[in-house]
Amino acid sequence: MKKSKTFWKSLPIWLLGMAMTGLSAQTVLYEENMGTPSAATLVQNYTGWQNTEVVYLGDGTCDVRTSNASSGYGLASGGGNVMLNDTVKWFQVSGIGTASATNPRLYLGIRKTTAENGRNLRVEVSVDSLSWTLLSLADTLPSGSGTSGWHRIHYEGLPVAARIHLRFSNATTSDCRIDDIAVVDGEEVLLESVAIPHITPSSGLYYEAQTVSMTTATEGAQIYYTLDGSDPTTGALLYAAPFVVEQTGTIKAFAVKANMYDSEISTVHITIQDTNSLVQLPFDISDNSTSGHEDIALMSGFRGYYLGSSYADGSVKFEASNAGRAALVAHLDSSPGTLSFDLKGKTGGSAPVAYEGIELAVMQSADGQSWSLVGIFTDVEIPTADYARFTGMSLSPDTRYVRWQLNAATKGNTQLNNIAITQNEGGSDSTAVLDYLHTPFVCYPNPTNGLLNISDGGLQIVGMTLTDICGQVVRSWPSPVPRSLSLSSLPEGTYLLTIETAEGVMTTKVVKY
Repeated sequence: MKKSKTFWKSLPIWLLGMAMTGLSAQTVLYEENMGTPSAATLVQNYTGWQNTEVVYLGDGTCDVRTSNASSGYGLASGGGNVMLNDTVKWFQVSGIGTASATNPRLYLGIRKTTAENGRNLRVEVSVDSLSWTLLSLADTLPSGSGTSGWHRIHYEGLPVAARIHLRFSNATTSDCRIDDIAVVDGEEVLLESVAIPHITPSSGLYYEAQTVSMTTATEGAQIYYTLDGSDPTTGALLYAAPFVVEQTGTIKAFAVKANMYDSEISTVHITIQDTNSLVQLPFDISDNSTSGHEDIALMSGFRGYYLGSSYADGSVKFEASNAGRAALVAHLDSSPGTLSFDLKGKTGGSAPVAYEGIELAVMQSADGQSWSLVGIFTDVEIPTADYARFTGMSLSPDTRYVRWQLNAATKGNTQLNNIAITQNEGGSDSTAVLDYLHTPFVCYPNPTNGLLNISDGGLQIVGMTLTDICGQVVRSWPSPVPRSLSLSSLPEGTYLLTIETAEGVMTTKVVKY
């Protein structure tokens, strides 16, 4: 468990001088931050101790708890703490070596109430576990209204011996908690933490190998990292210079420096996608009508339309009600040549036979920000009985985004299908077909504050996966997949739900609030 950051300005002037010269004013002989139990756990049954070289004992009712987590002092770990709330409970630590010390002291965090002022905590020391000496609190804690909470205190007069034992108990039945115990030779120094490493590039989807660099704001600190998603230690890879990653993976790094606490761990998830084709699958869907796009997101301005046996792979339906804001964006990863696709009109109800006012614009962009027109398709060109194939539209070699946008539609809808883009490299064209599955899946309510329902349109779901915006899996459901998913324990944010069926894969955005 990481210690919280404490600044040097809180130290006495003489101690600050020692710190600035790189000297340590302390030798930590033993420390324990109580870990983080999943619930109230008996001391005898707890396995999450930080220091495994000593023995932890209790009377059978002494608990390690996560409630009322420590805070408010320099070494507050914020996790579990030992609760003593009657006169028969005790907590004992045995086997601490102080033989090498000259002035051993005991430091710990205590959660006091306004009334009892922390004086009811009994701390005893022994060298044989038979004869015990009561230690006196060396600090004066504040009293009165507003002073309850966690405080850092210390005791002096610990014996110098091969093994000493510490016992903690309560003189009353009031709630008393202790955390972050440390035995120190000399005065405790509240060290500063190393700055967390900054990893470049950030988490995201990339279409080529990425050069990774790492920095920390703490001068002279060393950075250790892993590439397999495991938490790094000083036995991991030592960062010396930028390096190249060519495969999808999770990079974790932390920084260390002498006489400072280790930094927190920095995490970056990089997805390298090389499909050997032009088209990102699944392609982007967005209702942005001006600038930019959203990666792999199903927005309210667009919906899939399932056609049945003739076009069982599905299609994109642009509806009159969404004119001016419904758009479909395909992200390319190479130099394109030409563009082809099918369009179809579909009558609804009575006359007119031909749809009125349809204007579907096709545009291209090198950066997803600035767009140029490829062509505009109207109700005159789009039939109502069947699909019409539009082929041979030239794309600029630097195009990386193609957008279909319904500018206007008085009464009609149109359906887009069978998109194909030729790849132009070295004078030789090859074809990449956009194969995106559209099915009558509905996820509701979306956004959701807990329960997400899935309507599958009769298709068999073989698996579902929920990932965060960094691409890390947070939930997965194998077959048989439930039709109601509980997301109540997840943090607020945007997630991507990938639905696998026997016919293909669909990815849609889910918002948890």
